[in-house]
Amino acid sequence: MNIKKLIDDLTIDEKIGQLLQLAPFFFVEDLDVEIFGHVQALHLNKEKIFQAGSVLGNNNATEMIKVQKRYLKESRHKIPLIFMADIVHGFKTIFPVPLAMSTSFNPRLVYEAARIQAKEARVSGIQVTFSPMADISHDPRWGRVVEGFGEDPYLTSEFTRASIKGYQGVDLSLHDSIAACVKHFAAYGASESGRDYNTADINHISLYNIYLPTYKAAVDAGVKLLMTAFNTVDHIPATVNEFLLRDILRKQWHYKGVVISDYDSLHQVIKHGVAKNDEEAAYLGLKAGLDIEMQSTAYVNYLESIINKHPDMMKLLDQAVYRVLKLKKELGLFKDPYAGADPVKEQAIIRQKNHLDMAEQVAMESMVLLKNNNHLLPLDKQLTYALIGPYSETKRTNGPWAGHGDNALNHTLNETLSKEGVQIIFNKATETPVFSQAEIKQIKMADILLIALGENEYESGEAHAKAHIKLPRNQEKFMTFAKQLKKKTITLLYHGRPFDLTNIMDTDALLDVYYLGSRAHEAIAKTMVGKHNPSGKLTMTYPKTAGQIPIYYNHLNTGRPKEPDIMNEYVSFYLDEDNEPLFPFGFGLSYATFEYSNLVIDKIKFNQNEAVCVSIDIANNSNYDGYETVQLYIRDLVGLYARPVKELKAFKKVWIAAHHKQTISFELTYKDLTYYDIKGNRRLEPGEFQIIVGPNSRDTQTMIIELIKENFHDIKQ
Repeated sequence: MNIKKLIDDLTIDEKIGQLLQLAPFFFVEDLDVEIFGHVQALHLNKEKIFQAGSVLGNNNATEMIKVQKRYLKESRHKIPLIFMADIVHGFKTIFPVPLAMSTSFNPRLVYEAARIQAKEARVSGIQVTFSPMADISHDPRWGRVVEGFGEDPYLTSEFTRASIKGYQGVDLSLHDSIAACVKHFAAYGASESGRDYNTADINHISLYNIYLPTYKAAVDAGVKLLMTAFNTVDHIPATVNEFLLRDILRKQWHYKGVVISDYDSLHQVIKHGVAKNDEEAAYLGLKAGLDIEMQSTAYVNYLESIINKHPDMMKLLDQAVYRVLKLKKELGLFKDPYAGADPVKEQAIIRQKNHLDMAEQVAMESMVLLKNNNHLLPLDKQLTYALIGPYSETKRTNGPWAGHGDNALNHTLNETLSKEGVQIIFNKATETPVFSQAEIKQIKMADILLIALGENEYESGEAHAKAHIKLPRNQEKFMTFAKQLKKKTITLLYHGRPFDLTNIMDTDALLDVYYLGSRAHEAIAKTMVGKHNPSGKLTMTYPKTAGQIPIYYNHLNTGRPKEPDIMNEYVSFYLDEDNEPLFPFGFGLSYATFEYSNLVIDKIKFNQNEAVCVSIDIANNSNYDGYETVQLYIRDLVGLYARPVKELKAFKKVWIAAHHKQTISFELTYKDLTYYDIKGNRRLEPGEFQIIVGPNSRDTQTMIIELIKENFHDIKQ
């Protein structure tokens, strides 16, 4: 397939059509009856529809084949459609939501999950997924924190790379791979007030050091598509932002892939106030480097007249069309327009046992033990338990962005705990702790209360911002109820965002289970009975109150920091709350007890050509084998620009047997000590750095090293 020759054979209308994405019903329904209103609203007609280049959404192989056949029948050049969809954490086999998966600190698991998602999606007729989300999230009010990997750019970059490698495999034309689309470029996670679609007002130091590295990791991993964000950067909407799409993406990073708008976002630049109408929006989009327009029609209705007025923009149109056609070629669509879609194989592949087993394995590493007083976990099978709370009978563990999954196929916690031999003598799902006298009598007979709290799965995700992040519907009343009965409690937390949990911290044990997917309760039950030792670590900071937001570990210092145990009114602090969070980034308990000691650095002074070896001893002083994630942070003590108080630079998740000790080592080079300046140039400055090692970002040991000027030279990008 000679793409350039094909482009030469296309009319300008056919070229523009390749940049249009529509929902599948446009191609199979009666255009004059079923969807006349949609066609009219978008100023479309049958000719424009059957020149479109891609489809948004698809349910199964049969639907994909039907749409593709109808389209090819009408297409002059028989250029196949690409089918794209939101396969975020599972197609039919549902894995934990991305925020939960990130707590595993295990990129290999995310890779394996993405491989399975790719296999199930491809056989069902999908060739592109709008995933991973590489946005950095500092505000738990933002509903889409559930879709990302947390607040740290280094960790998010690791998971972003793993996701892309998993989705795309070794060859996109093979029928076990799909193209990944990283989103949302750029800085969408910085939306003010945590409101979706809102403004993001950030400085360029933060842009280059916090928000852009994750997308750069995606580009370096070979991601095939990139989606623009709804927000503005430098007061220009990302969808038409030349600085982002041309200067950074194309010129600095040499990105060769496709750029696609988010849903209707090109049309929305009118509301932003940078375009008067769709014609101006189309001009700005093509000029900035936007290739595909998702579900709006500024390009298809106005690009031809724009190019007639500005003939030099034909070159930009041809470049955009080339990138779209190149992706179709890489996906093997010109050789096989159906690209592996097979209704028979689909039934055999989706939700295979090995897929579900992997979902369970990922789920077991994607929950965080936040509290475990008196070692109430693992459960004692000699004791009896009452299971109450709004989620005590839930099967809705798939979470948001799992539209192809079926919650009805999941099991309840009562079912899986009973299968593990736990004595549940009372079980009732209720929004409030109101029980009859007979029920209270049964509950009193139990030794311990198991309380399942949280938010509905549709209370997080896109368009689900919250101003209040306490548990909804006064669920802390369950703690009051337990106190009245003088019962010890184990609380499970089902959710998609960090909460203000201060009102339930009277619970004796707290297991954070997020939304863990198809095998959620199998994984939870095995963990609760001790068949699996929890190892998850938080990847977002949990505040004590919403008034601390935004809150994140890698913040800048202030000129008047609050010093511990020093009384001084004129420092940066709250009158009515501590500065410190409820749970810090990287925090997570285990049934094992790990002790850190003997932090050693092989050289205190080093030059740019040398590596530094950092080691620390970890002892497992318990009767439980388990994983521990050892985290290494640095702090640049003096620089041209103020640097964060901590920055994660490395981590290792290691298995340590009971009553054994291991020495864990890291190697640092000068690259780990660099940062970006206000123009995006990488800087390295001699001087002192703190090396910080621990089980989380708070409980650490530190030493100071010095990068000396000897043999110092400028660094390359």
